Amino acid sequence: LVNNTKIIGMNKKNTKMAATDDGRESPKEESEENLWSAILNDVGSSTRKRKENTKTLLVLGDVNSGKSVLIDKLCQISKSFPIGGKFPLSCCSLEYRFIDVQDEDTDDLVDRMGVWILDGVVWHSQLLSFVLKKETLPHTVVMIVADMSQPWSIMESLQRWADVVRKHIDSLMVPTTELKDMEANIVKQFQSYVDPDISPVPTSTSSAEEGESVTLPLGEMTLTHNLGVPVIVVCSKSDAITNLEKNYGYKEEHTDFIQQHIRKFCLHYGAALVYTSAREERNLAALHQYILHRAYSLPFKESASVVDRDAIFIPSGWDSEKKISILYDQLKSFAPTDAYEGVIQPPKTTGVESEAGEVEAKDDQVFLMTQQVHINKSPKPPSTPPLAQKETRYPSVSGRPTAPAAKVGPEGGDGKGNVPSETVLSAFFSNLLSKKQPGSKAATTRPAAHTEAAAQLDKMEKKQTPKV
Repeated sequence: LVNNTKIIGMNKKNTKMAATDDGRESPKEESEENLWSAILNDVGSSTRKRKENTKTLLVLGDVNSGKSVLIDKLCQISKSFPIGGKFPLSCCSLEYRFIDVQDEDTDDLVDRMGVWILDGVVWHSQLLSFVLKKETLPHTVVMIVADMSQPWSIMESLQRWADVVRKHIDSLMVPTTELKDMEANIVKQFQSYVDPDISPVPTSTSSAEEGESVTLPLGEMTLTHNLGVPVIVVCSKSDAITNLEKNYGYKEEHTDFIQQHIRKFCLHYGAALVYTSAREERNLAALHQYILHRAYSLPFKESASVVDRDAIFIPSGWDSEKKISILYDQLKSFAPTDAYEGVIQPPKTTGVESEAGEVEAKDDQVFLMTQQVHINKSPKPPSTPPLAQKETRYPSVSGRPTAPAAKVGPEGGDGKGNVPSETVLSAFFSNLLSKKQPGSKAATTRPAAHTEAAAQLDKMEKKQTPKV
């Protein structure tokens, strides 16, 4: 019985081992597999959720407005570079960059914000369908870049790209309730803004009895064109203001006139305004922080700045019609309501400056022939009758007198050895032409007029030699 019992136990043990070896998992392995499956599912769900909520920065602006250079500077601030160290040069209609969002305390990577740069041609706005979609619209920040070195086109450029965004949003057919909620969030953000330098005075007051909040009303021109997405207006190349004053005669009232028009535009769209200079790295850090603030609701501690006219920084919600009216006192030559295009006009170019292309020099042979024709056509000066003069013998180096100079008739000179300048020039250019054409007849046999002119040049040189 004992032996039978041992055999039965061994059979049961072998049965369990066989059960584990025939493909079925043990409870321990099954629990470990379930644990890894749960971890992978959590990671996958969080990745999908983060992908759906990934923030996007859309950059618009005219050609050569400085969009790509500006974004590259922002990527340097966040230390966001692809493999190789630098982004490629602008060479396509729709470029992509990214900005790493890091935790301020631990410097850990929190998210990666996608940056899309559209080419400066409006026709390329059809590519916005790959960037601005119905599901990504609530997570998008729009930045319009204007070129301060060409202020006469700023307002037209801003209005053109704002219309492009509006038309594309309308084409998405976003449900009315969702679009209204997005617009309400923009209004709420604008009304709840508090300047960090000022003591935190709330813009809304709560009523304990009624349990309702009362917000300050918006101005007449505030958020009249609410797009439902945050908008940032960037005036790049602000260092060009000095060149405008130096080269085009701009005065301080011109820059104030430009600023008040741009601020009114920003007030209509509830947009922020930032003057930047990539060359001097002006306001780049503030712009970088403000973009992350509007996209991720991160804390922002920069206050508005309107003192330096080339470093303006106005967050959304700070400006108002009353603050803009302060600039009116500086306008003496024109009124604030004057048309922008009538005051800020492109510089007038002269006829010489407007001519395109380079001036090409003529060939030497063509130039010499032209001069010879011109000399031949010019009238000869009247010749004076030769005056009688004594033969003059000039001492030579050996002390013996040389032969008297031969007299030249009216055709070759005035009898004194002076040859007309036209004859000398004609002989000079003819001689050059004969040298340029070695195979021609003029190169082998000199005409009589050329020989006579050469003899006269030799006589003139002898006259200039000092007596010994």
